[in-house]
Amino acid sequence: MNLERKTHRDGNLQPKAFNCLKLLNESFTYHKEHTQRHPFSIYSSSIQKVMESFNAVLNEMDQISTALFNADGNLDYPLKKLPGFQKELLHALQSHIDDCYCILKVIHPYDSKVQEKHSDRWLDKVGHPAYKIFRNAINDYRESFAPIVNKIKHNGSQLRPIMMYSRGRGIVVRTVETSIQTFPKNARIIGYFLEGMQPNGHIGPDCEIHPGGITAISLNRDLRYHFANLYRVGDHLRAAIATTVRHFHKIKLPRDVAVNDTASQYNTESIAERISKLPPLFFENEFSKQTPNIKFHRHNANADLILDVPGSRYMTWQGEVMIHSEIQVDAVCPFYQLPYK
Repeated sequence: MNLERKTHRDGNLQPKAFNCLKLLNESFTYHKEHTQRHPFSIYSSSIQKVMESFNAVLNEMDQISTALFNADGNLDYPLKKLPGFQKELLHALQSHIDDCYCILKVIHPYDSKVQEKHSDRWLDKVGHPAYKIFRNAINDYRESFAPIVNKIKHNGSQLRPIMMYSRGRGIVVRTVETSIQTFPKNARIIGYFLEGMQPNGHIGPDCEIHPGGITAISLNRDLRYHFANLYRVGDHLRAAIATTVRHFHKIKLPRDVAVNDTASQYNTESIAERISKLPPLFFENEFSKQTPNIKFHRHNANADLILDVPGSRYMTWQGEVMIHSEIQVDAVCPFYQLPYK
């Protein structure tokens, strides 16, 4: 799937559903009967929370990437704040999908016979004309990270930070297609893993999330993945809105026109540009995974964002690296399995 947003054409770089909801005719929404906010208010607030969370993670990555090592050879900046920012991002992304279901709910006529708090279940019970198509289109993405969020919520699981880095010895990076070599300086791969109890009684990466209990997730790949899928969800939501309007009002939605988003435009452009420039350095278990390709171009007063989802394999690397992580000692179990050890 190739997705494009252009400020000169769309007025902003927000996902496609943004313009659609901003321009939605008042007669197509039943939010007052549902005692909910206007669907555009739901969406714009939800997107803002996600973007703020992306920004917080990117800022913390910048701090870690530029931190110096002290005389003892240790990083002179703690990693302990990173898991909190990443947890907030994952929560915001899951809440955003819930908000998308809520939007589909408020553009469906109110049904007093259906008393269901969860929007997705309500949609299913009333037989919403776009619910199953939308759910099936985005469920693979939701299920790729929802287990992490649920384990944090319900099992008390914790995210832990990890960083691979090369100190002077260097690593060799090769593109997958052409095997062109590059030698990045001061290479640092920042990531995280979900901590859990392993079958052998050790504490370490949760085996249900991390195969073999010895891997982690790099933010260089993870932020690309979530950012691109945020736009994929927005594209499918726009299609679901069109289906709903056509079903109930027998009207085909007109082509979206430009909508200027002056309140949050700078943040969106900045985040898109920063994610597009993240180094293509991933953990070794991610070499074979498809990674979204994100391109950002700025020309004069305009900006273009081009996303290719699910993308392709990027690069591999080899060389000597060191692993830095911060964990909390368990009061009972003395055994800890670090990723890649």
